Amino acid sequence: MKIERLLAVIIYLLNHGRTSASVLSQKFEVSNRTIQRDMEAINMAGIPILSFPGLLGGFEIMEGYRLSHQVLTKDELVSVMTGLKGLQSHSDDLDVARTLEKMRALLKKSDIHYTDKALEQWIIDLSSWGCNEEEKKKTTLLRQAIQKKMVVTFDYTNSQGCSAKAVVEPASVVHKGFHWYLYGYCRDKNITKLYRLSRMRKLAVISEFFDREIAAYDAAAIEAEWKMNTKTVHLVMRFQPSVKVRVEDSFQEGIIRCENDGTMFVEIVYPEDEWVYGMILSYGDTVEVMEPIYVRDIIRDRAKNIWRLYS
Repeated sequence: MKIERLLAVIIYLLNHGRTSASVLSQKFEVSNRTIQRDMEAINMAGIPILSFPGLLGGFEIMEGYRLSHQVLTKDELVSVMTGLKGLQSHSDDLDVARTLEKMRALLKKSDIHYTDKALEQWIIDLSSWGCNEEEKKKTTLLRQAIQKKMVVTFDYTNSQGCSAKAVVEPASVVHKGFHWYLYGYCRDKNITKLYRLSRMRKLAVISEFFDREIAAYDAAAIEAEWKMNTKTVHLVMRFQPSVKVRVEDSFQEGIIRCENDGTMFVEIVYPEDEWVYGMILSYGDTVEVMEPIYVRDIIRDRAKNIWRLYS
């Protein structure tokens, strides 16, 4: 429908700035002439459209213009509020609470009951089992440092168990794979990297500001680099029927092969580090590593050490 396209064009221009008619026509699959008519219609509706000629020309909305809340449907407001409530579950940041209050105020009185019910149907709870107040404090402190562009310091232990003091220009707080991370610029190594919050100790914001423009967090690029620089191991494991529920919780359905006797085979590639060996040992005698042989040997030797410790 035309009205939906006009709204989409307005939002696109607000987000992308000056855009040529040809780009808009390709984006919305209409002719250049239709885009011209759309611009006239938007302008007549009271939204100030500026037109610029030449090679770098195009259309843009006058700087400073903002849409009213009426462009969001009640379902779209519910989606935004659901995300904010998820963030609130792991942060004491008052800005989040205030934003939720403002968004609730945008609702018509007749929509409040509908919204409350909808928010009960889709819940994002980022808090950990058992109250982890320390991690909540870290995320709140880091967000404040990011907003003010202030340097943070902390003692950090990496996955290999090596500890060092880190001086970091923080850029983003990231939730990935059940854990919270800080993404920022490491001054010692002159690179951007991720730091897991649970491995931080003595986190502090120091009275030093930075003006470096840190590259935005790119999940795909970081994962590609991680895979390139991380040694991996191709595991084949056989699990006993008694841990069926845990296996199904831990591994995707497509990589679990069930046998007639109830045992389960899992074939998966993991980064080879202490976490992998700890994960395998946590299953006790309900898992057997079938491949590779050297991992079987490592698990056997560690099991012997455990036996000696308790004998």
